[in-house]
Amino acid sequence: MKRFNIGLLILTGLLAGVAAAQSDSLADAARKHKQQQSGKPVAAKVYTNDNLPATETISTVGAPASDAAASTPTDGQTPADGSTPAAKDGAKPADETKTRQKTWEDWRDKIQKQKASVEQMQKENEEIDRQYKLTTGNYYNSAQQRLYDGAAMAKEDAAYKQQMEQKKKAIDDAKQKIDDLQEEARRAGVPSGYRD
Repeated sequence: MKRFNIGLLILTGLLAGVAAAQSDSLADAARKHKQQQSGKPVAAKVYTNDNLPATETISTVGAPASDAAASTPTDGQTPADGSTPAAKDGAKPADETKTRQKTWEDWRDKIQKQKASVEQMQKENEEIDRQYKLTTGNYYNSAQQRLYDGAAMAKEDAAYKQQMEQKKKAIDDAKQKIDDLQEEARRAGVPSGYRD
């Protein structure tokens, strides 16, 4: 058994040495290949009828360089399409930025007002619930009141439940309006910082 373990140990050591020697030569081969490839120019993609789509259209972005240079106006001339030339430094006018910022702030204010409305409704709902719990607590603590005012309490209980349902529906509608406003703002291009 000892001979077998020693033989297995020697065999494992030899295999590990061979693997290490091969990995070094593989790394060297990869470096050599990379150096050879860096000297060669990258082959351009060749388009033929065989590799072009037959039913789809090919989309290009922008105009070719020669057309773009020809269509650029010089010395304050207006382009052929009648639009005004852009600012020389490529910056947008300050008025446009201010109006966009104002629009975003308006959206934020609308959403914040709606959130405040929902919060106020929830506070009112909590107050009604607290009042109801106090009333029912007093009713059930007094045997005399239960005996004489049973019908009045049932009527009050039904009115409370109806009022709570209406409040919950109003709160749900107001929350949905918040979601709708946020979605409209998103579609209008308002950044998320102004929508939340």
